[in-house]
Amino acid sequence: MPEAALFRVPAFGVPVPVAAVISALREVTQLDVRGLDDEAVLGLFDGLETVDRLFHSARFAMLAELDARQLCDRRLGHVTANEAGWRHGANPKRVKADLATANTMRKHQPKMAAALARAEVPVDRVREVCRRVNDRNRHALEGAQDALIDLCRQQCTFVQFARHAEQVARLADDDGAEPPMPRDHARIEQSADQVSATIDLYGPAAMAFAQRVEAEADRLWRIHVRDQLAHPDLEVPPRSELLARAFMDLVEHGATHPTSGRTRPTGEFAILLEVDTDELQHLFADGVLLPGKDAGPVDWSQRATDSTGAPLRYATHEWELLTCDAEVTWVIQDAGGHPVACQPGERHANREQRRNLRFRDGRCTFPGCDAPASWCDAHHVTHHADGGATDIRNLALLCRRHHGVIHRTGWSMAANPRPGAGEGLFTITSPSGAVSHSQHRRTPAPA
Repeated sequence: MPEAALFRVPAFGVPVPVAAVISALREVTQLDVRGLDDEAVLGLFDGLETVDRLFHSARFAMLAELDARQLCDRRLGHVTANEAGWRHGANPKRVKADLATANTMRKHQPKMAAALARAEVPVDRVREVCRRVNDRNRHALEGAQDALIDLCRQQCTFVQFARHAEQVARLADDDGAEPPMPRDHARIEQSADQVSATIDLYGPAAMAFAQRVEAEADRLWRIHVRDQLAHPDLEVPPRSELLARAFMDLVEHGATHPTSGRTRPTGEFAILLEVDTDELQHLFADGVLLPGKDAGPVDWSQRATDSTGAPLRYATHEWELLTCDAEVTWVIQDAGGHPVACQPGERHANREQRRNLRFRDGRCTFPGCDAPASWCDAHHVTHHADGGATDIRNLALLCRRHHGVIHRTGWSMAANPRPGAGEGLFTITSPSGAVSHSQHRRTPAPA
């Protein structure tokens, strides 16, 4: 059957090169794959991946041109996605998503389009990169096309790649990390005595959550190993079961102590930094690791990895939030991979200081917030990395949401050395310059 006769009228002629490709692919479909030897099947596996990349390169270019000319609308009366659904029986949602990818490559990622045309990058990774491009970060990502192509070529799982792409896109956002950050969400489904739970968390708080669950799973594992040594007939549960049990333990602990407050840091992290010897001398000031702000020569927030070696790409203000009320162990290694320094236990509010904060502040100090003290972090008003002391006069209770707000670009919190009547111990300034006062259980007496 002629290609033009496969679809609805009007019929259009197929370009000669495309007709040749169709003919060749028809021959491929006639292969008896069950009769091929192992080498041939594996060769087909790789060869068809190359075909898929080249096909999508041509398809994306065609979709972008259709859209630029508004051909489907002018000639056939439908927008491109709907015409594909009507004419080809395609899912319009899928076509619409591919059209977005096509336009992004055409307008903002031409080097990525060229790499796909050379079959050098996988289609799904190209889609993931283009999905992350928006009006706030497109200029930065246009300048990072070579790095993005290298990222697409890296040999890693797709989940790892997607994480890297999401971090790069957030870091490139001129307006900070807040707009593109996905919202946390969870789902619980119950059937008889079986419960299935899915939870997706994002940002610095997600790292603290993962660390707590992993630490609790490790504790349970040690208990089971000890029991097995004493009683060999006992088995050590698999890691998946330990993680589930750890999650339940933490939830049950929180449910039985609803107003206990935080007597420990909000998280404990081990972060690996790789630097060379010339940079090492600039990392510390008075024993405190510098954050690499504009005045500093090293932006360690773009050089850190987690314990698996995966890059942790966060903007500086995100790192400030991540480490503001956490116990962090820094392991620094040189370019050859040899550890050269380790600094355990960055300073954080102790049990007595947190008790005093609950007495003084009572709740979140952000004006208008009624979150109880048990939901709050101990925020360093003058950041620890800027020389701020872990002292009660430099600490304020902030719930997790408003702690994140204060660490956003343009927001700031400062001490109010001489509070007047009705004023707080601290002032909060928004990006527009509006100044408000912190709220406290015990209102400070006018100076």
